[in-house]
Amino acid sequence: MIKNVNSIKKTTIFIFIAFVFSVSIFLFIMSIAPDYKYLEQKEFYSQDLPGKKIFIFGSSQIYALNPINISNHLLEQGHSYTVYNLGQGSSDAEEQLRTIDFVISQEPKVVVYGIAYQTFYSHGRTIIEKPPESLISPPKLSDLLSTISLPYNTGLLDNPKFATINTFNHFYQKQTGNFQEELERPYLNTPFFIRTQSAEIPAEQKDLEKGGKFANYKGNEIYPIDKNRTYAALKELIHILNDHNIEVIIFTTPHLKNWLEQVPIQQKEIFNSMLNDLEKEFSFEVFKLHDKYETIDIWVDHDHNISHSEKTNFYSEEVAKMILTRIDE
Repeated sequence: MIKNVNSIKKTTIFIFIAFVFSVSIFLFIMSIAPDYKYLEQKEFYSQDLPGKKIFIFGSSQIYALNPINISNHLLEQGHSYTVYNLGQGSSDAEEQLRTIDFVISQEPKVVVYGIAYQTFYSHGRTIIEKPPESLISPPKLSDLLSTISLPYNTGLLDNPKFATINTFNHFYQKQTGNFQEELERPYLNTPFFIRTQSAEIPAEQKDLEKGGKFANYKGNEIYPIDKNRTYAALKELIHILNDHNIEVIIFTTPHLKNWLEQVPIQQKEIFNSMLNDLEKEFSFEVFKLHDKYETIDIWVDHDHNISHSEKTNFYSEEVAKMILTRIDE
């Protein structure tokens, strides 16, 4: 009996030490790992991008925007611009600030930025007691860890088929580097994101209803304006762009109706206060699309439209109309 107890103790201690060791190794690797988003942007902006340019920033919620359609729509109105969809998964304003010098060097006429509730989720980030002079700095280890996103997280609830296919594709492509070109770049001028055929699978309504419940998940907290790092970074980004005579357009990205209905009232109030504050400080209209498109058959999950599909052309046209309101002035 005593031998069994001692054996259990030894096993438990061994498992605990192995766990601590594994976590330590993981943290060390994360601390020295290169920031792939930064490296991708640095490589892109080092190119010679001739002509008049419009950049679209945001996270995966803007993947469905077709920059070629937007360019064509502007051309029909007599404006010749090359439009780039520079969306990156889980991207936020703090990351954009780190490459702001690259952006400015390209002298875009307009920067369009798509924001959402998720843009301002805390994700473990620290609260700021007062807005700092600048949030331009290399990411801290805690920030790197807080932005890790697995390809099979909430999407599993929204669209199980999409999440399963995407997960296998993600790990297969990461390990082999075997990307299919026609799937890797669904549109021209989309250098930072990769979409696969799974992004063409509309979610069933029953799955969307399940996934919508994630809007009320306790981890999705939005800190108030005066304590929100990402919001402070967004305002700094806009100020810098304006100082270099770059027009800035802000819009909210579409969400599914049943997801929006489950967002806690307090979160909605904070989000709306951010939109109002932006309009007041910068004297422009924030274009609000977050509660506009609720058609079920265009949704892969609660906040992602089907990519590279004619079904979502209206989204690109809507953004083109926003741009026209500024370049026609």
